[in-house]
Amino acid sequence: MITRYDVVAAVLMTSAWSVASAQTGRFPNFEAAAGSAQEDDRATPAAATAPVPNRRSAPAAGVPWNASRQPAKSPSHGSRSTGTPARRLTPAQRGIDPNAKPIGARLGQPDVLKAYELTKTAQTEDAYTQVIDLCRSGMQKGVESRMAAYARKLSAWAYNRRGEARADSGRTQEAFDDFDAAVGMESGQWRAIHNRGVSHAMLGNPTAAIADFTRTLELNPRFANAWFNRGELKYENREFVAAVQDYNQALRLAPRDAAALNSRGHALYRLRRSAEAMADYNKAIEIDPSSAAAFVNRGDLQADQGNFAQAARTYREAIQVNPSLGRAYQSAAWLMATCPEESFRNADLAIEAAQKAIELDGNTDYRYLETLAAAQANAGEFEDAIKTQEQAMETAPDAVVQVYRRRIAEFRAGRPHREPSPKFAAGARAVSRR
Repeated sequence: MITRYDVVAAVLMTSAWSVASAQTGRFPNFEAAAGSAQEDDRATPAAATAPVPNRRSAPAAGVPWNASRQPAKSPSHGSRSTGTPARRLTPAQRGIDPNAKPIGARLGQPDVLKAYELTKTAQTEDAYTQVIDLCRSGMQKGVESRMAAYARKLSAWAYNRRGEARADSGRTQEAFDDFDAAVGMESGQWRAIHNRGVSHAMLGNPTAAIADFTRTLELNPRFANAWFNRGELKYENREFVAAVQDYNQALRLAPRDAAALNSRGHALYRLRRSAEAMADYNKAIEIDPSSAAAFVNRGDLQADQGNFAQAARTYREAIQVNPSLGRAYQSAAWLMATCPEESFRNADLAIEAAQKAIELDGNTDYRYLETLAAAQANAGEFEDAIKTQEQAMETAPDAVVQVYRRRIAEFRAGRPHREPSPKFAAGARAVSRR
């Protein structure tokens, strides 16, 4: 097995089908919530503990929030000299908050304030759990209504942060539960809504994910990640025009986002807007020369246009940037097995590259198996090619099963598969391995 792909030299190509087969950064890292105790999503306890002015006049400085003392008597209070009957003042007239709760309703306040102090340094899952537990304890002991609302805000912040920590460690379902709890605590917590959408997508619920990304954008239309992520799911739904529109918004907010450029290139390619797609791939590489996937995508498009030598160079660059990118080997293997120009085919290296791709990424992707089958047939190993193609059919979508049956018929007739060239010629149809 090869460990570096320099040996492939100039005999490299790919299929148009793989232009969109590995979108980079489909779901960016969960967006961190506020890191400072002074940020809006957490606020400070001052807002929850400050005295509340009476509608008619502010209480004297230092009056507790649930003050029950009465102000000085008015001149007419209890007066007999004028003959005016004594008048009972309303709580509001006496400077008392009519909704104030008794002292017992503040027993949990120290727990909530302690939770706030902890948020200043909390950076671990255990610390976020402590914040949640302190807020829960405070609310159970009893706090005034605004302090309870503040405790829910702190809890939402901590649930979201703990969800991020759990997501980073690959515990997607637990992360989802935390994000969902955060939204339950504070329905306008757009960070948690966005993160819940990411978890929905990772758990295979794209419709719910799109709904969460849309809600995020209603609350914060300047959050580029939500535009990008929604665009990714629309791409998966084959809504390519809508996907481009979302990528446009993401790039308006973050014009140097290489992943968004790469993904918009995929969608433009599927719309047969090849020049614009190439411009996006080129720009993505200019911004992020370490993006091996963008190199592969550019190589795929170059091959689709019949520029096989350029594609070969681009694939070599991709593997130099990231020798562990399986799709680069898969694309190269497809070229070396199926290129319509004989000078770009290489039977031994095609099999070697196809096997390397499977070694790196596994054999669960039917497209990788299809590539290995094409390489085997190109080398005259038709029996092996038929078995591998049949294995690919087991997981392939219905839309390609008929294509694979025709491919097997070719192999049984002793004919290797050859790609038409170029795919962007007049009347040609852009296809994708994605």
